[in-house]
This record gives sequence, C-alpha cells and structure tokens, in this order.
Amino acid sequence: MRRWMAWTIGVALVVAAWGVLQITPSQDDAEAPFPLAAEIGETASARGFVMNVTDVRLASRAVAGGWSAEGTWLVVDLRAEATQEETGTILAHAELTIDGVTYRASERPASLLRTGLTPGIPREGSLAFELPSELARETATLELGIGDDPRLDSLVTLNLDLGTLEAEGEVELLETGWAQR
Repeated sequence: MRRWMAWTIGVALVVAAWGVLQITPSQDDAEAPFPLAAEIGETASARGFVMNVTDVRLASRAVAGGWSAEGTWLVVDLRAEATQEETGTILAHAELTIDGVTYRASERPASLLRTGLTPGIPREGSLAFELPSELARETATLELGIGDDPRLDSLVTLNLDLGTLEAEGEVELLETGWAQR
C-alpha cells in the first residue's frame, strides 16, 4: 500500500511540475512590450505619449525638403505628444514588421524619428520606411514608441494591409513641426 501511495504522489508531483512549466512565461514573455492596438485616424494613449497615425502612403520616390530617394517607400504621417515628461520623451521606436522581418524607419530624411515630444503641444510629421518592392503588397505591423528598448513599455501598434494602398509616383513627407489644433 505504501509503495502505491509513493508512486501516486510521485506521478502527481511530476504532472504538477509539468503544468507549472507550461504556464510559466519565458524570459521574452516576461519582458514583452504592452501593445496598444490602434487604427489609422484613431488616437491611442500609451504610457508617456499620445499618438495618432493620420495617413499611410506608398510611393516609388520619397521627398523631404531638399532630400529625395528612389525606391519603394512607405510614408506614415502622424501626430504625437508627450503626456507626462517635459524632457526626454522622444519618438525613438518606429518599426514595421512584414513576414517576421523588421524594418526600422529611415534616418535619411528629416522626419519625426528621434524628435522630442512635449506635453500639451502636439507635433506632426512623417516617418519613412524603405522596403523591398516585393513586400509592398503584404500585410504589416507598425510599432511606435518612445524608448529605444520597448521591453516592458507600451507601444502603439497598427496592422496595415499594404496591398490596399495605391502606389503614388512621388510622396512628400510632412514637414516636422508643431501641429495645428
């Protein structure tokens, strides 16, 4: 009888340990950002900032002031402002993921990337992503945030169907500046 009890308790402990392993988050899960889903034209409030993607355009040439470049460009127009901090709130995280491959916003044109945000005074401008031409018809996820390292922070995310965008010949990035209310 004792042997039967010992085996039963042993098997129960092994099953319980297996169950604990199944529900314990991995290191990546424990440090994952907090995504806040938004739509184009919808304002999303995250920790430390408010963001509104106003338009998404696709073109074979991007222009920003005196700068221009040929290629396949996805240009995201947006409005953003800080909600808590007067200093140090910077739009630092702007990534587009397509089929598991991540593309960062280009630093070549003048854009909102790495622009400081101020509470109560929205800034507007654009971000530009240079993409391989074959990806211009895929679905993508856009992530926007205020930290270089988005772990354990909130990110505004938008799902984009690039196939529904009509490609333009040339698209001009919005001039980065204070937004008109």
